[in-house]
Amino acid sequence: MFSSKKKESEIITITSTNITTLIAEDCVIEGSIESKACIKIDGKVLGDVNSGGVILGQKGYVKGNVRTKELLVHGTIEGDAYAENLIMKATGVVLGNIQVKTLQVDTGAVYKGNVSMDFNNSVAFPTPPEDNED
Repeated sequence: MFSSKKKESEIITITSTNITTLIAEDCVIEGSIESKACIKIDGKVLGDVNSGGVILGQKGYVKGNVRTKELLVHGTIEGDAYAENLIMKATGVVLGNIQVKTLQVDTGAVYKGNVSMDFNNSVAFPTPPEDNED
């Protein structure tokens, strides 16, 4: 009656149909990633990730800041996480500060840093730069 608890499916809207980029388990990316679309990371990213949505697989690893609307963490982030909606699954690790609107932490998940929740402003996703194709 008084519960405002959202179902996971209402919070995270990333599905396999809207993931446009997959970084495979044996893949290492050195440098930042910018995308308006959703990304699934099963490999390593050594740099910042700015995207419309991120699923970090269980073996996925990011050494850098992650800035996105929707963030689902099964793997490890060594850096700050900025998201409107963040779900940390049991195997998820964030070693850095977290700034979110909504946060769900499953038993077993680990974070080391400060958590800031801001319900009034969009904290996560700046508009990516426009492509300048002249």
